[in-house]
Amino acid sequence: MPEIVISVGTDHHRFDRLIRWADDYARQRPERLMLVQRGTSTAPRLIDSQELIPHGDLRAFFAAATVVVCHGGPSTVMDARAAGRLPIVVPRNPELDEHVDGHQMRFARHLDDESMAIVAWTEGELFTALDAALADPSSVTIPIAERSVPNGVVNFGRVVDELLSIETPIATAVGPGRFAKKKRRLER
Repeated sequence: MPEIVISVGTDHHRFDRLIRWADDYARQRPERLMLVQRGTSTAPRLIDSQELIPHGDLRAFFAAATVVVCHGGPSTVMDARAAGRLPIVVPRNPELDEHVDGHQMRFARHLDDESMAIVAWTEGELFTALDAALADPSSVTIPIAERSVPNGVVNFGRVVDELLSIETPIATAVGPGRFAKKKRRLER
């Protein structure tokens, strides 16, 4: 089982910068077991990778990993947190043609401000964060009581449900860190 799992998401823009950084890390620390979900990005040279990993399998990899590194996609970040991992987030940069706009960079700043992720803006910051996390895995483990879904994420899910005219089982907060599964019906 890999101790470091990296996910770049499924956007059609390539995120080769993070793949290069991961390969550089693997070159310097060959003893580390790593897995990359690479999407449309170039396959890493030194690390096992898959273009796509089924969502349930990816969440299982997140839960089993010591460290999760991911792009700044809100869904991926929240999946890592739900799996009990404080993710190391490397946001995609639209100036490098990694995304259409700067929302991942803005979201990463918010995550950093709220201590909901460790944000790495440079390769050096990524390496430092990985080394620290591997030296002290408890620093990137989220206790069950703190694995909450922010209200904004739940509200966003409701908007998407309404736009798509679907019913999605959602988790809503019921006290600090506890959730009740509830199926919401759309009202017309």
